[in-house]
Amino acid sequence: MKKKLYLFLFFTSTIIAQKNPLTIEDKSFDNYKKADLKGKFELNKSYAVLEVLPVLSSYQTIVDDKFLGVKNFGTLVAKTDFNSQQDIQKLTSNNSDYWRATMEMELRNELIPVTKIFILVSQGELDYALKYLEIVSMISDDDTYANAYLTNLEKRLQIFNDQLTSEIQIGIAEHDKGNFEKAISIYKKILNDYPNSAWANFELFYSQFELNNKTGKKDLNSYENWDKTKTNVFSHNPLYNVQMSAKDGNEAYQIYRRNSIGKLFENAKNKLEDIYKYADIAMDLQAYDFAAQLFWYASSYLEAESSLFKYLYCLEKLGVKDLKNNFKGNFEKEFKKIEREKEKEVIKSEVYKSYKE
Repeated sequence: MKKKLYLFLFFTSTIIAQKNPLTIEDKSFDNYKKADLKGKFELNKSYAVLEVLPVLSSYQTIVDDKFLGVKNFGTLVAKTDFNSQQDIQKLTSNNSDYWRATMEMELRNELIPVTKIFILVSQGELDYALKYLEIVSMISDDDTYANAYLTNLEKRLQIFNDQLTSEIQIGIAEHDKGNFEKAISIYKKILNDYPNSAWANFELFYSQFELNNKTGKKDLNSYENWDKTKTNVFSHNPLYNVQMSAKDGNEAYQIYRRNSIGKLFENAKNKLEDIYKYADIAMDLQAYDFAAQLFWYASSYLEAESSLFKYLYCLEKLGVKDLKNNFKGNFEKEFKKIEREKEKEVIKSEVYKSYKE
């Protein structure tokens, strides 16, 4: 958008305008801090549904009609019942209006991706919401309402993850002692409180794997069993870094790429370049929605043509095929080029070749 939007709303949160940054009081934060893990999980969902999404969508529905993506997406969010289970992919990643809205917004006004983050929170997908938050917060203008809500969420998720980490580490300590049954019991309790934890789901699998070895049930530790667990883990966090044996070169390459994420953002001077690298890794992991968001940032700030083509390629993989018509280029040629380059990267990698020798 070419101008900021100003809307005076009456809602439960108190807006406190400061020169920099703009903040919004989170009135339920004190009660949130006192809650147990399950309580925090539920309070985060209700915060998104009752307090944040109605406000964010209202900013979108009042825009000029020429910003059709923003208006359409905001209208969709406003009329959706987020207290019920919703298809996040359909609402955002596979939705042409979502991506059109993303492109229509003024640089650093992250209203649209912040709305997606709170949609993820509303559905209890806190892991993936945090992955988005980590990147969007680097880009977002401090002097926007979307950023103010994002800052509140960052504080909430920090406390939530500290508690989650503490509880998972108790299970890991029991696992390391060989008390696999006890570790399994701990992880099941955690997952009862927060079922969408990629980490807890993985640790539960790992302790069960070791218990099977211990009790002579190694036949249960099949790759098929791991594939089922892996699908569940990655459904909550497609970027989760697993340390498991690979069955082939392609899987080994994917594990290598997951490990590479930890080497990013070590130097603040390389932030934009690392966003591009992160997008490239996400594309390799077929997290096309996350990759597209980051490639859009890279194309906007680095002005790299390759970023734009990769952004549009990711949209194509998500089933959003119409928006490329707003750009010039031989997209069939460019998309095939991207796929060829990706194939070469895999085949030439040392980790892939080690499985072929």
